[in-house]
Amino acid sequence: MKTSLFFCVTVATVAIKMSAVAAPAANTGTASNAIPQSVFTVPASKSEGCDPFFPNSTRLWGPSEAALNAMSKPSKPTGSECLVLKGLSGAVTNRFAMINGRTMSIGEDAEIVTDCGRLLVHCVDISTNSAIIEVGGERRELHLRSEF
Repeated sequence: MKTSLFFCVTVATVAIKMSAVAAPAANTGTASNAIPQSVFTVPASKSEGCDPFFPNSTRLWGPSEAALNAMSKPSKPTGSECLVLKGLSGAVTNRFAMINGRTMSIGEDAEIVTDCGRLLVHCVDISTNSAIIEVGGERRELHLRSEF
């Protein structure tokens, strides 16, 4: 009996203290559950600030002059300049030319994938150390490399 009476008094005391602690917060009326918003302004120059994760980066202020100059220059050659004669094979009567990894014979048309894109190539003639091709109406003679 004494134990249950002691337990009831202890629970009542804790309940009164808890209600006294919680009551002032409920009475103020100014508490809100609004989530604060993060604000980040992009700096206009290096002196105003930098990217905290990549402090050496300059991407916040746009591309550099060197990058703009590199973008304005064409980096890839166009048309038949991308074609390279890799090898020649076959008998004198039936010659083959390997152009950018694609084997072609005289009179054959082939679509060859290059750095310049897909090119429709027509093989006109094959000699002992060169091949004459036609790309977009332009004829060009491809020679084997002479370093060998």
